[in-house]
Amino acid sequence: MSASAVIGYAVCFLSALSSGMGAGGGGLLTMWLSSFSGVSQLQSQGINLISFLSSSFPASFINVKRFKPDMRLISFLTFAGASGCVTGALAASFADPLILRKCFGAFLLLVGMYSLYKTLKTYSV
Repeated sequence: MSASAVIGYAVCFLSALSSGMGAGGGGLLTMWLSSFSGVSQLQSQGINLISFLSSSFPASFINVKRFKPDMRLISFLTFAGASGCVTGALAASFADPLILRKCFGAFLLLVGMYSLYKTLKTYSV
């Protein structure tokens, strides 16, 4: 097994681990795929969505058993989220990949800054 394959497996593992803890592992996976693996931005986001769906189903099943959430609300949010994904994917197919890449990078930067702000505010650092 080559060193790049081992690094790729490690990145996927860390991405899944951080995603399972709610820390946004999808951003790590998308950045790795598009920056170091030669995968286009649009393809890496699609792979991230597939990864998210495959990990979210077991998590949802476990949480439904533990917390008894409002199933009407979950059904609505699932439909709205799936509709938004399809609409976004169709819109992205017409957009310039460089613009998509810059928008995604800006989005990750803003989310990271917000998360850091909330953490610092919570712990009064």
